[in-house]
Amino acid sequence: QINFLNSVIVDLQRKNEELKIKLKKLALAELGEGVPKREKKATPRLFCDICDCFDLHDTEDCPTQAQSPDSVPHSTYRGNPANERPYCDICEAFGHATESCNDDQTF
Repeated sequence: QINFLNSVIVDLQRKNEELKIKLKKLALAELGEGVPKREKKATPRLFCDICDCFDLHDTEDCPTQAQSPDSVPHSTYRGNPANERPYCDICEAFGHATESCNDDQTF
């Protein structure tokens, strides 16, 4: 029985040494690849602050902030900012002074 137990112990020690060698090889292989690769950062999801929704569009591309067709167009005036432009308080538009407004509507 002693010989049998000794053979079992020797066999377990041999397997233990083989596993230690495998472990060292795996550790060296992992380190041998160089610096660990940087984890890819996930691209941020689109989010719209106006609609309060994800993945449809970004705030800058929000369709609700687009100018509606019936609204007053943005100014395209490219003149000298030092010059005073005539402005009408009645029409709330540039182009003529309040005194020369021919809008008969009252509010």
